[in-house]
Amino acid sequence: MADADDEGLELLDERLMIGTGFAEDERSKAVERLAPLGKRLRSYPPGSAELRLSVKNRGRAEQKVTLECWIARAEPLVANSTAPELATALTEVREDLIEQLERLRTKRDPRHARPHRP
Repeated sequence: MADADDEGLELLDERLMIGTGFAEDERSKAVERLAPLGKRLRSYPPGSAELRLSVKNRGRAEQKVTLECWIARAEPLVANSTAPELATALTEVREDLIEQLERLRTKRDPRHARPHRP
């Protein structure tokens, strides 16, 4: 199980760009918080899925965290959070993007939307 987690962290670290509002030394904490996304991105070959994380008005009441995802042959996916705590905002954008990736997968391959038969 640890190997799968490490693989997800490495994959996310390779594909995540840190944008406005984050310092490069905060990258490892962001990667750890967003790690569950790595599992969803494994099915996309290198270079076909990229992520960008940014924050506007950091630490203020109008803080907005944005996580963008570009996947080859798909419209860009964007997740936003206005949670005042950065850790909470990162969790919210992660969960939102996971849902969007699941919808994209179902749209591309409808077999994933069918219930399993016993």
